[in-house]
Amino acid sequence: MVCNVVTFQPRMAIRQIGKALGFSAELLDRLAKGVDRWFSEDVEDSMFGSVPPPDMRPQSWQHFLELCREVIDFPRHLSIHNGGMLVTGEPLVDIAPVEPAAMEGRRVVQFNKDDVEDLGLIKMDMLGLRTLSVVAECLELIKDATGTRPDLDELTLDDPKVFETCGEADTIGVFQIESRAQMQTLPRTRPKTFNDLVVEVAIIRPGPIQGNAVHPYIRRKQGRELVTYAHPLLEPILKDTLGVILYQEQIIEIAMYVAGMRPGVADGFRRAMTRHLNRVEMSSLEDSFINGCLANGVPRDVADQLFAAVQGFAVYGFCRSHAAAFARTSYETAWMKLHHPVEFACGLLNNQPMGFYHPSVLVEDMKRHGLKALPVDVNRSDVRCLPERVEVHASAGARTFQTREFPPIAGTRVEYAMRIGFNYVRDLGEEGRKAIVADRGQNGPYRSFDDFISRLRGGPIGPRAVRNLVMVGAFDALGRPRRELLWGWQERWHGTGLRKGIDKQSELRLDATAPSLPHIDDFDANQLEYRISDLSTGHHLIHFCRDRLRALGAIETDKVTRLANNQRVRVGGLVITRQAPATANKIRFFTLEDEFGQVNVTIKPEVYAKYRQVANRQPILVIDGVLQRQDGVHSVLASHIDALPGVPRSTQRSHDYR
Repeated sequence: MVCNVVTFQPRMAIRQIGKALGFSAELLDRLAKGVDRWFSEDVEDSMFGSVPPPDMRPQSWQHFLELCREVIDFPRHLSIHNGGMLVTGEPLVDIAPVEPAAMEGRRVVQFNKDDVEDLGLIKMDMLGLRTLSVVAECLELIKDATGTRPDLDELTLDDPKVFETCGEADTIGVFQIESRAQMQTLPRTRPKTFNDLVVEVAIIRPGPIQGNAVHPYIRRKQGRELVTYAHPLLEPILKDTLGVILYQEQIIEIAMYVAGMRPGVADGFRRAMTRHLNRVEMSSLEDSFINGCLANGVPRDVADQLFAAVQGFAVYGFCRSHAAAFARTSYETAWMKLHHPVEFACGLLNNQPMGFYHPSVLVEDMKRHGLKALPVDVNRSDVRCLPERVEVHASAGARTFQTREFPPIAGTRVEYAMRIGFNYVRDLGEEGRKAIVADRGQNGPYRSFDDFISRLRGGPIGPRAVRNLVMVGAFDALGRPRRELLWGWQERWHGTGLRKGIDKQSELRLDATAPSLPHIDDFDANQLEYRISDLSTGHHLIHFCRDRLRALGAIETDKVTRLANNQRVRVGGLVITRQAPATANKIRFFTLEDEFGQVNVTIKPEVYAKYRQVANRQPILVIDGVLQRQDGVHSVLASHIDALPGVPRSTQRSHDYR
């Protein structure tokens, strides 16, 4: 592994030093946000000539500036570069200084990751993706169900149904193209080939966004804008990306064939652009690039424009091979979702946390595709979520649930549903999950709640886990109501009973009739599932709020798409994501979900400032706004935000991105 030295940058230095000097949070925020207006590293005396804020004494201001000057570029902390591996032809200790890592058996190269590249050593970034675990597990589940394990290397990457699914933005759970930004772009670009998918993966990145590449590419892909090049020298470099910069390799090619740099110098130019450079260093790079362009007959204004595009892109842009590898995984996961949706959903839920959405959103998406999620069951659930065979009787249409090992009954059609595993029962723990499955495999199904308690006494399952199993409905199939079981659990063992040392002779038998206890209705069951499993296999939470939403005039999300552009609309739903991208000029993006789908909401800064307390803290929102529609993509521009009154607070957590 390679070291990663993180140094103090201007804003970071300002905040840390100001905090140490006792500056107020409001003053620190103003100073950090205004750093570019008064801080200039290429002029020695720029800081000391700056005018202090009105609420600071000149002496304190000068002391603060001197400390900032001393600490900038000083190492802030030393960490291990995520995935950075050094490859050498000789023993590593003969090439670089090493030290033991915190993990036993690991070694860390003491060189910084940037120094490794400057020294000409080979560094490979070996990134780990949970998606690869999803893919591997999904393939094994498909093999269990069909007897054949698909060979993804044999996929031809030209399945029209896969590209149609992507073009419709039906990509929840699909690697790299499931985010709001991707789902708003896919219907506009309509990928038809694998190369289109490579571009899609690469384009929704801070680099292309800062380099002003996204909208020109979309317009050109749609045929609304001619493909043009700022200079003829750029055409062979940017032809396959319709004249916009999308890949790191294109920066090298521009540096070589437009700015006249040698290959090694061009790659050094690209790498230098990806670092935090001071203004003197950046000015030197710019002069070298501009002069090279001028020598090749490129006009000065075009050279300036090109450098600005390269500078904005370089730090966050993908290399072509990286984008292609990601696009391959995107295609594979889209193919799995389309052709093996239950197995894919199991893989996603079993490898959380990952991806853009909360697990409950993945389950709701699965249900909207006509698939079934089955609740936790003490006799049918496994350690993890697994497909469960559903046999549909052709004659009566009734369904019986069988384990996968039995052959199908004559006259039935075999389908698969997803059975939620014990991994979605809070407080059960890995040992508790395995103990239930192992005991069941050895001694057969549990015949009653008492049988379960008796057989697992003294094991790793604690009282909270037992209560959670009861409340989530894991014993429902055994015929005893949940509240009756909880009453007996408390009366008999005072909520314990699985610990060693309890005198069985002193146990109270549950012979007395339980008092009249309220029935667990659908809403109660929904709330308990959300509380214990963070998802619901039954109705969506908004299903229980539908009458109130209709009374307020809020329409269902699937009806939003039928409205005309610029039409006023009121929508309501559960907030599943909140986003505040740094590149969006303080505009916020929320996504609301109901039982029919999702709707995206755009919130401008002045509206957000007015309703931020409600927007950030309330799980179910009612939003007024104007529908904005373009190229089949729609969202609501918010004008008023309120919480839905009279609804219990949801335990489902949204994914908030700052």
